[in-house]
Amino acid sequence: MKRHTYILGIVVLIVGIFSVSSINGKTKPPSGSGVLSVSDIQADPSAYKGVVTITGVVAQVDPSHPDYFALIETKEAKLCKITGCAKFYLPVQYDGKPPTEWDEVNVTGTFAQDGSLFTATKVEVLKHLTFE
Repeated sequence: MKRHTYILGIVVLIVGIFSVSSINGKTKPPSGSGVLSVSDIQADPSAYKGVVTITGVVAQVDPSHPDYFALIETKEAKLCKITGCAKFYLPVQYDGKPPTEWDEVNVTGTFAQDGSLFTATKVEVLKHLTFE
Protein backbone atom coordinates (compact mmCIF):
# COMPACT_ATOMS: atom_id res chain seq x y z
CA MET A 1 0.00 0.00 0.00
CA LYS A 2 2.82 2.40 0.89
CA ARG A 3 4.54 1.65 -2.43
CA HIS A 4 1.40 2.52 -4.44
CA THR A 5 1.03 5.82 -2.61
CA TYR A 6 4.67 6.64 -3.33
CA ILE A 7 4.30 5.87 -7.07
CA LEU A 8 1.05 7.87 -7.26
CA GLY A 9 2.80 10.84 -5.63
CA ILE A 10 5.63 10.72 -8.20
CA VAL A 11 3.16 10.53 -11.09
CA VAL A 12 1.20 13.53 -9.76
CA LEU A 13 4.45 15.50 -9.34
CA ILE A 14 5.59 14.74 -12.89
CA VAL A 15 2.20 15.67 -14.37
CA GLY A 16 2.24 18.91 -12.36
CA ILE A 17 5.70 19.84 -13.62
CA PHE A 18 4.70 19.22 -17.25
CA SER A 19 1.50 21.23 -16.81
CA VAL A 20 3.30 24.25 -15.38
CA SER A 21 6.12 24.16 -17.93
CA SER A 22 3.71 23.91 -20.86
CA ILE A 23 1.76 27.05 -19.86
CA ASN A 24 4.72 29.05 -18.60
CA GLY A 25 6.61 31.41 -20.90
CA LYS A 26 5.70 33.12 -24.12
CA THR A 27 4.86 30.11 -26.22
CA LYS A 28 1.18 31.04 -26.53
CA PRO A 29 -0.02 34.57 -27.31
CA PRO A 30 -2.28 36.04 -24.60
CA SER A 31 -5.31 36.48 -26.85
CA GLY A 32 -7.07 33.77 -28.80
CA SER A 33 -6.54 35.66 -32.07
CA GLY A 34 -2.74 35.43 -31.91
CA VAL A 35 -2.38 39.21 -31.92
CA LEU A 36 -0.25 40.71 -29.17
CA SER A 37 -0.78 44.14 -27.63
CA VAL A 38 1.91 46.73 -26.96
CA SER A 39 1.63 46.00 -23.24
CA ASP A 40 2.19 42.28 -23.89
CA ILE A 41 5.64 42.88 -25.35
CA GLN A 42 6.85 45.89 -23.35
CA ALA A 43 8.56 43.92 -20.57
CA ASP A 44 10.93 42.13 -22.94
CA PRO A 45 10.47 42.76 -26.68
CA SER A 46 13.63 40.82 -27.53
CA ALA A 47 12.00 37.64 -26.18
CA TYR A 48 9.66 37.51 -29.18
CA LYS A 49 11.38 35.69 -32.04
CA GLY A 50 10.03 35.30 -35.55
CA VAL A 51 7.06 37.05 -37.12
CA VAL A 52 4.48 38.49 -34.71
CA THR A 53 1.48 40.80 -35.02
CA ILE A 54 1.04 43.62 -32.51
CA THR A 55 -1.92 45.94 -32.10
CA GLY A 56 -1.64 49.50 -30.85
CA VAL A 57 -2.33 53.15 -31.55
CA VAL A 58 0.00 55.36 -33.55
CA ALA A 59 1.30 58.00 -31.16
CA GLN A 60 3.55 59.86 -33.57
CA VAL A 61 4.96 59.63 -37.08
CA ASP A 62 8.45 61.08 -37.52
CA PRO A 63 7.96 63.98 -39.99
CA SER A 64 11.56 63.86 -41.21
CA HIS A 65 11.48 60.04 -41.55
CA PRO A 66 7.88 58.98 -42.28
CA ASP A 67 8.89 55.31 -42.34
CA TYR A 68 9.30 55.49 -38.54
CA PHE A 69 6.43 55.80 -36.10
CA ALA A 70 5.69 54.99 -32.45
CA LEU A 71 2.93 52.74 -31.12
CA ILE A 72 1.33 52.87 -27.70
CA GLU A 73 -1.11 50.56 -25.91
CA THR A 74 -4.68 51.02 -27.20
CA LYS A 75 -6.24 50.97 -23.72
CA GLU A 76 -3.77 53.60 -22.53
CA ALA A 77 -4.52 55.88 -25.51
CA LYS A 78 -8.27 55.61 -24.94
CA LEU A 79 -7.91 56.29 -21.22
CA CYS A 80 -5.56 59.29 -21.53
CA LYS A 81 -7.06 60.73 -24.73
CA ILE A 82 -3.57 62.02 -25.55
CA THR A 83 -0.64 60.16 -27.03
CA GLY A 84 1.96 61.77 -24.78
CA CYS A 85 1.09 59.96 -21.55
CA ALA A 86 2.13 56.42 -22.45
CA LYS A 87 4.50 54.45 -20.24
CA PHE A 88 6.00 52.62 -23.21
CA TYR A 89 6.48 53.55 -26.86
CA LEU A 90 7.23 50.88 -29.43
CA PRO A 91 9.33 52.27 -32.32
CA VAL A 92 8.25 50.80 -35.66
CA GLN A 93 9.90 51.00 -39.05
CA TYR A 94 7.71 50.45 -42.12
CA ASP A 95 8.66 51.13 -45.72
CA GLY A 96 5.06 51.47 -47.00
CA LYS A 97 2.54 54.27 -46.61
CA PRO A 98 2.69 55.39 -42.97
CA PRO A 99 -0.44 55.42 -40.83
CA THR A 100 -1.56 58.66 -39.19
CA GLU A 101 -1.58 59.64 -35.53
CA TRP A 102 -4.52 58.05 -33.66
CA ASP A 103 -4.85 55.16 -36.12
CA GLU A 104 -5.36 51.85 -34.32
CA VAL A 105 -3.25 49.39 -36.28
CA ASN A 106 -2.06 45.81 -36.46
CA VAL A 107 1.62 45.69 -37.38
CA THR A 108 3.14 42.43 -38.53
CA GLY A 109 6.90 41.90 -38.62
CA THR A 110 9.94 41.08 -36.50
CA PHE A 111 12.04 42.69 -33.81
CA ALA A 112 15.45 44.03 -34.80
CA GLN A 113 18.33 45.56 -32.83
CA ASP A 114 17.84 43.34 -29.77
CA GLY A 115 14.16 44.26 -29.51
CA SER A 116 14.59 48.04 -29.61
CA LEU A 117 12.98 48.40 -33.08
CA PHE A 118 10.05 46.58 -34.66
CA THR A 119 10.44 46.18 -38.42
CA ALA A 120 6.98 45.88 -39.93
CA THR A 121 6.28 44.14 -43.21
CA LYS A 122 2.53 44.83 -43.02
CA VAL A 123 0.46 47.58 -41.41
CA GLU A 124 -3.31 47.19 -41.24
CA VAL A 125 -5.34 50.21 -40.10
CA LEU A 126 -8.24 48.93 -37.97
CA LYS A 127 -9.87 52.30 -37.27
CA HIS A 128 -9.08 55.90 -36.49
CA LEU A 129 -9.76 56.91 -32.89
CA THR A 130 -11.63 60.16 -32.28
CA PHE A 131 -12.72 61.68 -28.99
CA GLU A 132 -15.64 64.01 -29.48
